[in-house]
Amino acid sequence: MINLPFMNQRKPTHCETDGFPLVDIDGVTFCSVEYADSVLGGQKVVGVAERSDELPLTDDGVPVTSSLITILFASDWELPLTCPCCGGAMHLRPRTMATVRKLLIGRTLEGFRHGEWVGTGKPPRRHPVLALQFSGDEEREHRTIEVHLASLQLMRERATA
Repeated sequence: MINLPFMNQRKPTHCETDGFPLVDIDGVTFCSVEYADSVLGGQKVVGVAERSDELPLTDDGVPVTSSLITILFASDWELPLTCPCCGGAMHLRPRTMATVRKLLIGRTLEGFRHGEWVGTGKPPRRHPVLALQFSGDEEREHRTIEVHLASLQLMRERATA
């Protein structure tokens, strides 16, 4: 059997430039933080709303409709907050609309960090998460929200009338 090195190469999962996870947006692969920063970086939060989305994230591939808390930015883009463990509605650290509004409205999205969510199963499920860092005087962990990369895949421009 012939073993050709190029046939054993796996598709990269992280950006070669900065190590952030790669994300597929409409069939195109982007560095997650470069994509998020180009669309939302430095933008002010002007509102928080609830939005229903079809989330094709179940293990059996069946789309699930979920209601997500969504951040509305001054640039007319909106970003739904997805749970770091599953990409659905936040349930690990449940946040109410009122809590998110109080925390974020008027703040600016200043930066991003990446990490990994690790489950408790054997072996543990693992996947990348993106942390959104907002302006403020509090400690960074109090003004940072971790989301699944699905948040970037569900990000969209708001429909304006």
